[in-house]
Amino acid sequence: MPAVTGSPVPKEKMDAAVEELNASLKTFEDKFLQSRPFVIGDKISLADLVAIVEIMQPVGTGLDVFQGRPALSAWRDRVKKEIGVEVFDEAHKTIMNVDALAQAFESKGIP
Repeated sequence: MPAVTGSPVPKEKMDAAVEELNASLKTFEDKFLQSRPFVIGDKISLADLVAIVEIMQPVGTGLDVFQGRPALSAWRDRVKKEIGVEVFDEAHKTIMNVDALAQAFESKGIP
C-alpha cells in the first residue's frame, strides 16, 4: 500500500497483518485441505482457483507464504499442474510484478 498511499505501513500494523495471515493459512490447511488434494475433494474446482489467487497476493510483495508449509506448497503445485504452468504464471503475472507496477505509478507522478 505505500505505493498507493505514499506513506509506509507502521511495523506494528504489518506484524499484526502477517500474524493474521499465518493464522488464516493454518486454518486453510487444517480445515480445507486436510488430507485432500484439493479444497473440496479429489478434483480441482473453482474453490481452488479463487483461493490460489488470494494466497498468491502476499507472494507478489515478497512474503513467501509457502515457506515452511509443505501441505500448502504441495497444493499450490497440484493447482499449477492441473491448470498448466503457463496459465498459472500468466494469471499471476501482475501480482508477481507488483513492484514494477508501483514504479510505473511513481514514474507517472501517481503516488
